Amino acid sequence: MNKIINYLKNISLFFIVLFIYLLLMSIIYYFELFSYKTINIINYIFMILLFFLLGFKTAYKEQRKGYLNGFLVSLVLIIVFFIITLFLTKITFSNIVYYMSLILSSIIGGIIGVKDKNSN
Repeated sequence: MNKIINYLKNISLFFIVLFIYLLLMSIIYYFELFSYKTINIINYIFMILLFFLLGFKTAYKEQRKGYLNGFLVSLVLIIVFFIITLFLTKITFSNIVYYMSLILSSIIGGIIGVKDKNSN
């Protein structure tokens, strides 16, 4: 039960940070400070970092099986994103690659989170 609460806390923190980021990027895009292509690249890098930190934080608290913790927490989010994508657009190969890269970054964050905790 404690593990589920930890996952829910991390996922809710993820959505809060994501909402604030999206609000900021919407303002930047509205005022046309960057091109559309630049904003897409910034969004991709931010999402990779956000998933990495999510996996890191989850595995750091659990202290074992970082790859599994990173995978599980990212899988929940990817399923939510996948369902939203199904309703809004078509699923393409680039979407699948994008989701897989997010899962991989969360797994790597989980592995590093466990290693970092063990080295202290």
